[in-house]
Amino acid sequence: MQVPALTVRTFVPSDARRVRELFADGIMEFAVGVEDEARRYVDSSLADDLADIPTHYLSRSRDHFWVVETAAGVMGMVGIQERSGEEAELRRMSVSSAARRQGIGRSLLKTVDDFCLEKGYRRITLSTVTMLAPAMAMYANNGYRMVKEEEYGAIDVRYFEKELTGPA
Repeated sequence: MQVPALTVRTFVPSDARRVRELFADGIMEFAVGVEDEARRYVDSSLADDLADIPTHYLSRSRDHFWVVETAAGVMGMVGIQERSGEEAELRRMSVSSAARRQGIGRSLLKTVDDFCLEKGYRRITLSTVTMLAPAMAMYANNGYRMVKEEEYGAIDVRYFEKELTGPA
């Protein structure tokens, strides 16, 4: 299988519609049996930070939002937001179902790691839901460890963190 050429780049406003689709599709694809809860979460997220990515992710120097573009268009995305001077939160990561297992997720995680090291973060945290088992496996394979689990209605949320090492 030939891996497509990937370009990881900063989000631009013309990406907004595709980013919203990627996010909604990525959650709903795995929401079997919890569709109502998942739809509420998607709708809330689309009305919150994903309604204005430049303000929520690009207006401060220690936050950022990237997309991955292939010949087929924008196929992946991820954001990072500062939580404290030493901690960043990975947010809204999604890869199109049509482009999974092609290195997009790994490219996004490497981009996040490099950015966070450059900005002086020592830790990256994230939360995800148990229905997104492939995402949890990818995080574990990239140095994240689960630190907490809690129920959120009919959905279980897992919290992960990764300690960063590298140039200070």
